[in-house]
Amino acid sequence: MLDPGNRQALTEQLRPPTGFRLSHAVGTTFTLDMISALSVPLSFVAGSGEEFTNPVAVLSALRKVSDRIDIFCQAGHIKAPKDASDLLALLEPMVHQVSAPRGGLFHPKVWFLEFENDEERQYRFLCSSRNLTPDASWDLLVRLDGAPAENPAATGPSSATLSRFLLRLPALCTVDYDGDRLARLRGLASRLGSVRWDLPDGIDQLAFRPLGTGEQPETGSVVAHIGSPDAYPGLNGKTGKEAFLGGEKLIISPFLDDTIIGRFHDRWTEKVYVYSRADQLDLLGTETVEDERTEFSAFDELGIPESSATGVADPGASGQQATAEDLSGLHAKAYFCDYSHWTYALLGSSNATLAGFTRNIEFLVELRGKKSRLGVQTIRENLKSVPFEDYLGDGGAARPDENEAAFRLESALRDAAGRLFLLDALPDECLGGKPTYTVTVTHDWSPDPRFQAQLRLLSVPQASTAVVPAAGRQEHAFPGIPLADVTPYLILTLEDPESGISKSTVVQGSLRTDPQGRLEEIIARQLDDPDKLRQFLLLFLTPETAPPGSGTGAAWSFASGFGGSGTAGLFEALVGAVANADAPAVFADLKIVIDRLLELRGEEEEIHYLHSLWMAAVEATGADLGSAPEGASRGI
Repeated sequence: MLDPGNRQALTEQLRPPTGFRLSHAVGTTFTLDMISALSVPLSFVAGSGEEFTNPVAVLSALRKVSDRIDIFCQAGHIKAPKDASDLLALLEPMVHQVSAPRGGLFHPKVWFLEFENDEERQYRFLCSSRNLTPDASWDLLVRLDGAPAENPAATGPSSATLSRFLLRLPALCTVDYDGDRLARLRGLASRLGSVRWDLPDGIDQLAFRPLGTGEQPETGSVVAHIGSPDAYPGLNGKTGKEAFLGGEKLIISPFLDDTIIGRFHDRWTEKVYVYSRADQLDLLGTETVEDERTEFSAFDELGIPESSATGVADPGASGQQATAEDLSGLHAKAYFCDYSHWTYALLGSSNATLAGFTRNIEFLVELRGKKSRLGVQTIRENLKSVPFEDYLGDGGAARPDENEAAFRLESALRDAAGRLFLLDALPDECLGGKPTYTVTVTHDWSPDPRFQAQLRLLSVPQASTAVVPAAGRQEHAFPGIPLADVTPYLILTLEDPESGISKSTVVQGSLRTDPQGRLEEIIARQLDDPDKLRQFLLLFLTPETAPPGSGTGAAWSFASGFGGSGTAGLFEALVGAVANADAPAVFADLKIVIDRLLELRGEEEEIHYLHSLWMAAVEATGADLGSAPEGASRGI
């Protein structure tokens, strides 16, 4: 339990079981790095064998599965990428920024995964402390696998809590949630209600504990008692000063406060072990630090040398200044209480702060296991391989001025990102060449007079406009935007001249007038080279359940040109795709690729041959894809 040497990438935990394909995935994160989000679809496409740095592989995976993925994240904490790839536009349907009520944060890190193999379904639930970012922090993750229960009275953790949590997410979105996606999410929530989960080894009880959604935990929950000790009893059935959570307790949390640390103490407490960061322990009150029943350890190394997900150790690799939640060391959150022969544990997203247990939207898993396996001393022994050191400070420090300034900027960004930004893209007068558009942004947000604000389109870094304090509606126009650069994503930058600190976030606006063919133009611009087109076709036609090396996808050699085995590979891939039940939809998605191929290499005999194969496959599927581009059919 809690083996620091067991390092796995989140993307590995997302992969479907052998023989299964993704049916639906819903994930939540506080901070979202857009480049990291591009890697998620690759996790669900078997046999691609590609890193997310390969844009063709990412493009293929996005076109295959993005309609089955939903990611919810905190408004104001979408990281602005250093280089905005065209592919980021394909994240638009699957990324949903949200705002929590009552001034809290949307802070859960969970994944709900449904996989299918014909009529058979399997499920997976991940509850972790990890954001969808490339940082190298030490995080924790609980994985549960499950299947629909044949017996409605089967024992195990109730999945009804998961269903209710899922159903509450769309109402938090700052931009209207698509109706088709809402129907699919409701379907997943309904099916989740009958799932029974396999418990981890050594665990005999498990319960799901969402916070901040109105869910009322049952009596006896450690989460409920920590959040409201006078209203909910401890493990001994008593509340307030008579409550008892066990003799020894252990807390792992990068952020913490005196109130929550105090709630783990009771009159019978023997020892509370706290593992955190030295700069955060410094902020605790002196009385808390000097308590003889509490032992503090600090984690202040750079953490794991490199991320198993990206191979990058730099948490700022995306080019965005780190926020308070983006650490390069400790980011795990876990709580352990030894009570009698049992240990009760909480793992998930909540920091040991009052906001983490009472105000934010969070998610934890509550576990019970034998003390001999899950106990505080067992966990402490396992933590010896993690770079913690005895904390020798005194506490009582004031929060540094630069931290206060950074938090003010982050709060202002969250407020702005939670507002509605409406975008319209109208064609400019075309005087030859490809048409361009004027993108107009309308909103009623006004910056704090202390800050300087700049707004721009994510896809056009060279053109920005100032946002000045003003009452009522504001409007900003960006003329001459190519079709593929029209986007609902904005970059908002706030600077505090007094502190010299500047922070940026991606804001998800609502594109009211979305020009026809925009996403298709983005795909066409990515596939600007015949070899990229061939790679895309082979990857796209790979069955999602095909094992690596099965004769499709990355098993084909991606040599340049279309000669020899390249054309043979496409022929076999097309033949295999015709037999797929989803063939009409697959070939409809591929039409733009074939049209682009004809535009680039329409004079070559081999391309005409490939097109004839394509048309034969389309005819076999019965799909009506419309006519080819003007002049493309010449000689075919």
